[in-house]
Amino acid sequence: MAVSRMLRFQLLAHDSVREEIKLFLSDAGVVEVVDSSVEELRSRFDEDDLRELEQVLEKIDSSIGFLSQFMKKPSLMQRLSAVPIRVTESDIDALLDDVDIDGVWKRCESIQQGMRRKSDELAKSKELVRALEPWTSVGVPLEHLSTERYTVSFWVFPEKKFSSVVESFETEYPETAVEEVNRADGRSYAAFIVSKEAEDEIAEKLKLAGGYRNDFKGFEGTPAEVIERERRSWDEIERAMENLRGEAAELSAVRDKLFVLYDHFNEEIALRNVERHLVNTESTFLIEGWVRARDAASLERNLSEKFDETAIFFREPAEDEDPPIYLENKKLFVPFEFVTTLYGRPNYKEIDPTPLLAPFFVLFFAMCLTDAGYGATLAAVSGLAIMKLKPRGGLGKLLKVLFYGGIVTAVVGFVTGGVFGISLESAPDYIKQFIVIDPLKEPMKMLNIAFLIGVVHILFGMGIRMVSNFKSHNLQDALFDDLAWILFIIALAPLGYMGILGGKVPPVMVLQAKRASLVLAGVIFLTGGRKEKNIIKRILKGVIGFYDIVGYFGDVLSYARLLALGLATSAIAIAVNGIAKMVLGLPFYTGYVAAVIVLVMGHLFNMAVNTLGAFVHSGRLQYLEFFSKFFTGGGKGFKPFKSERRYTVLERRKI
Repeated sequence: MAVSRMLRFQLLAHDSVREEIKLFLSDAGVVEVVDSSVEELRSRFDEDDLRELEQVLEKIDSSIGFLSQFMKKPSLMQRLSAVPIRVTESDIDALLDDVDIDGVWKRCESIQQGMRRKSDELAKSKELVRALEPWTSVGVPLEHLSTERYTVSFWVFPEKKFSSVVESFETEYPETAVEEVNRADGRSYAAFIVSKEAEDEIAEKLKLAGGYRNDFKGFEGTPAEVIERERRSWDEIERAMENLRGEAAELSAVRDKLFVLYDHFNEEIALRNVERHLVNTESTFLIEGWVRARDAASLERNLSEKFDETAIFFREPAEDEDPPIYLENKKLFVPFEFVTTLYGRPNYKEIDPTPLLAPFFVLFFAMCLTDAGYGATLAAVSGLAIMKLKPRGGLGKLLKVLFYGGIVTAVVGFVTGGVFGISLESAPDYIKQFIVIDPLKEPMKMLNIAFLIGVVHILFGMGIRMVSNFKSHNLQDALFDDLAWILFIIALAPLGYMGILGGKVPPVMVLQAKRASLVLAGVIFLTGGRKEKNIIKRILKGVIGFYDIVGYFGDVLSYARLLALGLATSAIAIAVNGIAKMVLGLPFYTGYVAAVIVLVMGHLFNMAVNTLGAFVHSGRLQYLEFFSKFFTGGGKGFKPFKSERRYTVLERRKI
């Protein structure tokens, strides 16, 4: 439930163990390396060396991407049971000698370009055939359609315009001729015999009239002969492409070796990149960075066991330093770090809000989804995905949040009587006794519950701010800006419930609430401008401070979305069931098939859309109504320098 304590470290070592130290830190994966604070020393970072390695990695990655297209696709079970390739440093050394990375890349590029050329050639040939097909009735070879004075051009017009075009054309150019060759799909295909002197002029006018020209210059034979010749070439092109695919499939045998080399060069680049932060003397080098306090002792111990030529020093962060943020939570709350980090990480001096938002988030999620059937389904699907896929990082955390949300939704849905939109009124008494409220029948009661939870949520956030101020010894802020307002809102709550929502409140409680409100209003007025020296400003600030009550009122109203989304989920589920019942009467048993399709697709759609809505709106209530009371954020995540291998697991030689 805290931001992990960070220490700044300085590691000084002899240059003879430079590479070994970098590998050690990479394998340890517990330090974030940053620029050195010693300005007098300089780095030996070589940009050209790094660029060469990056170019090699790009070639490997490009080759893997290309060759993967020609590998047999693994089944789902094979993907789930896949394990990384285990390699040793000796294996990598052998592959560096054995695999011609540049040669493999050039072959991949050559095959890819060859396939692209053949594909373009085939596409152009088929386009030519499509263009020639309307002209197959032309029996004259295309190369013979021009004389010294006249030429034949082929034009296509919208069928409706063709008659008017021909009429105006023959009137303006009587020495020319037009013959309609074909008519299909609302188009007229016509051959125009025109003088070469007027060809360009006529072409412009025909374009303006809505026509477009088919240019078949350079082809020999009649349109039918050209089509036949082109179609015969298709088999040859396909054979050439098949040969290229076969060559690529044969070359794909080297892909697993490329996987190993990819991880090797990716790690080499990371080791070169860290040189940006290292500074040097003639015989030593210095590394600076951050380490979690809990890892400092083991880091120092392991360094001293493996290396004699090193010294490491730790210190607390300076006042002007901004340490990276690592969130430390109990296993139950770790998934909810996904929700926190979507908004931002706390700064180093703040508390981690993750365990504080977790119970509210799952409760709001459940109230938005409000269906036991959907909750149980969501928990089952996400739980199965977690067990089978074993996802890590953000996806793993998200699936666990959905799993917890599904479980709580199943409980909330049961006590509100929602199971796939089916009414539980006819259920046995031992089930109905657990139904506390039906939101569809008692929406105002559910709205009051939503507002009550909202008030608790907001006051909890204000309480966190108050505790933080007490810990920071800001006693006046804690008492007058936090505690006074908390008590003031509590005093106003029964008055608002009675005056706005029409609820019943005992007269004694109303009287006490009014008295408490007046006293607390006085305290807030007198202390609101306490930091101002000018008496006028102090009074004005005390009065203006009461405007905050409008903001708190608006915050509480935001929790009405818990009712709105819950009602939407239930209403759509009921509608899906109603549609399925309607189609059930279709003849020849088709109604049963249709009903099953409607039920499955309808409920899946409703669950998916409203699960997304529940997640988004639950998060919104945390970010805007809860975090705004105490959370500043702005921290940057802890990014340890470590080996990140995509395809392989490396078994290093012991130092």
